[in-house]
Amino acid sequence: MSLTDEEKLALRPVAVVRWEDAQGKVSVVQMSAAMGTVQDGELDLSLVQRGDSWRLVAAPSREGIRVTQVRVRLCVDLAHADALYLNGYNSWTDSVEHSPRDAMKNFGVPRAAVDHWALDGSGDYRFTPRDERRGHQHGFAYGYLRFGDQVQLVGSLGEDSGLTTIYEDYDAGTLTLDKEAPAGELAAGVSSELLSFCVVKGDLRSATQTWLDLAGIKARSARPMVGYTSWYRHYTDIDAGKLEHDLEGVAQELGRFQTGSCARVFQIDDGYTKVGDWTTPDAGKFPQGMAPLVQRIKEADLVPGIWLAPFVCERESRVFADHQDWLLHDDKGQLVTTGSHWSGQVALDTLNPQVRDHLRQVLSTYTRDWGFKLLKCDFLYAACMLPHGGMNRGQLIADALDLIRSSVAEGTWLDFCGVPLASAFGRCEFCRVGCDVGLDWDDKPHMRLTGRERVSTKNNLANTHGRAHLDGLAFRNDPDVFFLRSDVKLSDEQRSALLRADATLGGVFFTSDDMGLWDQEQSGWYREALAAFVGRAQKESGAENADSLLRRLR
Repeated sequence: MSLTDEEKLALRPVAVVRWEDAQGKVSVVQMSAAMGTVQDGELDLSLVQRGDSWRLVAAPSREGIRVTQVRVRLCVDLAHADALYLNGYNSWTDSVEHSPRDAMKNFGVPRAAVDHWALDGSGDYRFTPRDERRGHQHGFAYGYLRFGDQVQLVGSLGEDSGLTTIYEDYDAGTLTLDKEAPAGELAAGVSSELLSFCVVKGDLRSATQTWLDLAGIKARSARPMVGYTSWYRHYTDIDAGKLEHDLEGVAQELGRFQTGSCARVFQIDDGYTKVGDWTTPDAGKFPQGMAPLVQRIKEADLVPGIWLAPFVCERESRVFADHQDWLLHDDKGQLVTTGSHWSGQVALDTLNPQVRDHLRQVLSTYTRDWGFKLLKCDFLYAACMLPHGGMNRGQLIADALDLIRSSVAEGTWLDFCGVPLASAFGRCEFCRVGCDVGLDWDDKPHMRLTGRERVSTKNNLANTHGRAHLDGLAFRNDPDVFFLRSDVKLSDEQRSALLRADATLGGVFFTSDDMGLWDQEQSGWYREALAAFVGRAQKESGAENADSLLRRLR
């Protein structure tokens, strides 16, 4: 639904652009949409409106012009909104509706602990100013105000040219879009788009669709997935024998039910090699390598999937030992840490030609030689830890994600995780939309003081609801897994809520239980939830209505 002329006028967009010339002279230009174009002889700026979209364009008259700040401020009715939603930085960042009067949470642990464990690696903490005052929340790429059952959505239309942070100022009644500036100088005599955005209204689903249409984003075609992942059953303690045991249980349990057009998947997770040494599986755990296991998965009539984190390596890997020149360094020459998992994780420089060749070879080996059809690509934010090589963060992550797609075999499905979310739109078939679940409800008390990306079943469930409007429009939502087994510290009510959300709000329906050990009651719970999930998929495809499917599954 388009905004009325009165609503567009009320937004009163004001742009602020800071730039410097070759001699270091700094200039700041502020302009309103009503001004149209500002000319100063060196850099012409235009803020042009077309329908519900606005474009901020710069045209320098000479060489040596470098833009260093791009902002547009919008006037919005925060005071009367029922809720404010600002999308979090990556897959794991909490992203739910809040009161516009709420405050952002920050770390509740000492800075020394944050630095020691690299707790700030997976979020936006290293490059986004923190403001803990009430009414000063922020998010990335898009957000909306809710008024009853209608929303007013503000969305960036060009994240590939730079990430957009959206800042709330409740007292001022504004949302400010702060766009990453171009990494290099602007070309003289050439118009360059600095920022484009839209403001649309309607119910949440239709407003999201309108925004994505305006951005030219369309979800990739893929069937919903049902199946199993090894992570929460074994974590890194996997080997060929354990996986073959699990495979038997998955094949047996899934064989009891019709899954319609949904793909049946068996996904191997972390633990098969050192992180970074992707093509050399642990010979003790997998003496025959990965290809024979892929073949057994296919023989069980399941789609073989596997986890990897292509843009990082751990310190105990051969890649780290043998290829120090592949690692990303900051402007002080220090390695760029991305977290403290495994033996410590560091970022690879995805612009390094040798790294790119290495990644192409890894991804080709997995999908062409070994035969995996689904890749769960994790910790992808590592590609855009800091601007470098003439690219800003948005350009870096777009380039890195495109490198993955161009390197895999035709028909490979990609499930992105730990990724700046809007950069994944239209680039993957599936994407995680929340943090990892845990084997309890909300982790240990001291862990609740860490960042917004922490492990938490409670937060995961909230994000599954909070980002449900993206499912099928940007990609198929991956909500992570549900548990039916009794050795997790979840109440029946909590397990039921997780199961129900996964079945009704996403496009991936995975467990990490030993399905072969489910008793009759647990299989019954699964059958009912699976029927709901498959019914949604059949209704979507029009192949069979949900009621007839439910009857057949009974």
